[in-house]
Amino acid sequence: MGNGQAVWIISGVPAAGKTKTSKALAKTFAKSAVISRDELQTQIISGNVWPDGTPTSEADLQIELNVRNQCALANSYLSHGFVPICDDVVSKQQLDIYLSELETPAVYLVTLNPPYTVVTQRDACRPPDDRFSNPERWRLLYRYIETLSGVGLWFDNSNMTVEQSIKYILDNKDACLIN
Repeated sequence: MGNGQAVWIISGVPAAGKTKTSKALAKTFAKSAVISRDELQTQIISGNVWPDGTPTSEADLQIELNVRNQCALANSYLSHGFVPICDDVVSKQQLDIYLSELETPAVYLVTLNPPYTVVTQRDACRPPDDRFSNPERWRLLYRYIETLSGVGLWFDNSNMTVEQSIKYILDNKDACLIN
C-alpha cells in the first residue's frame, strides 16, 4: 500500500489483539512504525505509575504524557514518510489529545472489541509476567473505550485470524477515518 499522510490508532482492552493487529497492519505499508503506549510507559524507570496504579493523579499524568509522546513520535515518522500506527487503550479524553497533537489530516481509529470471556482466555495464554489478570480493571477499560462508541471502526475480532482482521480493516478503511 502507499504511504498517505495518515496515522492509524488501534484500540481495545488488554488481550484484544492490539499489538498483533498493529504489527500486521504495519506490514501492509511500504514504510511504517508501531508506537506502543505500553512500551513508552516502560521507558519510565523511576517513578513509573501504570494506568491502574496509585497515586491516580500520577497515573493520569503519565497516561497523558505517553499519549503526547506517541503523537510526537508519530509526527516525526510522518515527516519522514512513514505511516505511524499507535497501539493504545483509547478513550474520548485520549482521542482528543491525538486529534489536537497529530499533524495530519487523516486519523484512522480501529477498536478491537472481543467479548470479556475471550480476552480473559487470551490473557491466560500469555506468559505469567505479561498477564493482565485484573477483572475489575478490564470492566473499567471496557467502559473507558465505550466513550468512543460509534467513532471509527469497531468490531469483534474473536473469531477472526489476524490476517482476516487486517483484511476487514482495509476493506472498511472509510469507516475508520475519523477526521
